Amino acid sequence: MESSKGKWWDPEKERNKVKGREEAEIIQAKYDRIKDWKMDPAGYFLIKVNRKKQQIEAGFCKSSNKVEKLIIGKTAIEIFNTIVKEKLVSTLQHAADLGAELQKAEIALNEKIEYIQDDPLDFSLKE
Repeated sequence: MESSKGKWWDPEKERNKVKGREEAEIIQAKYDRIKDWKMDPAGYFLIKVNRKKQQIEAGFCKSSNKVEKLIIGKTAIEIFNTIVKEKLVSTLQHAADLGAELQKAEIALNEKIEYIQDDPLDFSLKE
């Protein structure tokens, strides 16, 4: 496995050499969005790309798609961290899924691609 350089990571430096990889347990990742999904007791989000305002909108709902809080921003990281600070997620699974979904929304906003929550991005459908 090759390492990539980053702001804080340089594989050429001795302190950043990867150790123990050969002995590590290998776990095959798998996830079925239907079978493995569990509702977060805290609630759920409806995510939208607002092209007019050039922002991402994450509506927090507890039931019946009634938006109780609207978190708006330009990047996935600022929206996600606001959601965490506001304690609007209570499960790691929901947090991970939400992070991935917000990142898709950010890509769709920046690349002018249609965004539909829970669907893969289709780069052939640029707006």
